[in-house]
Amino acid sequence: MIDAEAVELGIRGERVPVGSHVAYMWENQEEFLEAIGVLEAGLRSKDHLVVFGHDEANARVLDALVEGGADVERLREERRLDVLGPGSSGEETLAGIGRSFEAAVEGGAPMIRLLGNIGWGRDAWPDTKELMRFEARVTEAAASFPCLVVCMYDVRSLPADVLLHGAFQTHPLTFCGNLVRENPFHCSLNEFLERVDAL
Repeated sequence: MIDAEAVELGIRGERVPVGSHVAYMWENQEEFLEAIGVLEAGLRSKDHLVVFGHDEANARVLDALVEGGADVERLREERRLDVLGPGSSGEETLAGIGRSFEAAVEGGAPMIRLLGNIGWGRDAWPDTKELMRFEARVTEAAASFPCLVVCMYDVRSLPADVLLHGAFQTHPLTFCGNLVRENPFHCSLNEFLERVDAL
């Protein structure tokens, strides 16, 4: 599966294909911070970084970058870092990410790295089914860009339906515990949308 176009994930020496959409399962602070390596690898490579998610998680990610030595304000001024939240719908949320990615490509970014923490069940976020549809569409959208999209899932607090449908059925790759795995539960976009409509 990993070919010549594979790039450094930034976690435990793993490599993934360009255009990957990865579900990252975490259970504790150490595992949360380990995921910051996705962005730190991009800093070393001059990639464009996108921090996407709910306010609390975005603040934790930015704080971790600062603690690791990154000048977050300078990165934002230089347009190497975008911090994004939700749109009014899944489609608007995806469109906002798309605009960020397009601007990065136009600006000459060699790669784009997004680390996401979706606000499942939080105020100002689309409802659960809408977010599931959004996650399913990210896989197809990511394939159109020189990018790596990693979505973080707090397995201690998220409900089972979010983990099953939002994580396992929408991400071709998973990272759980110690390495990247091809995900046997991943569904095609059309199949997944039919499943969500039936819920």
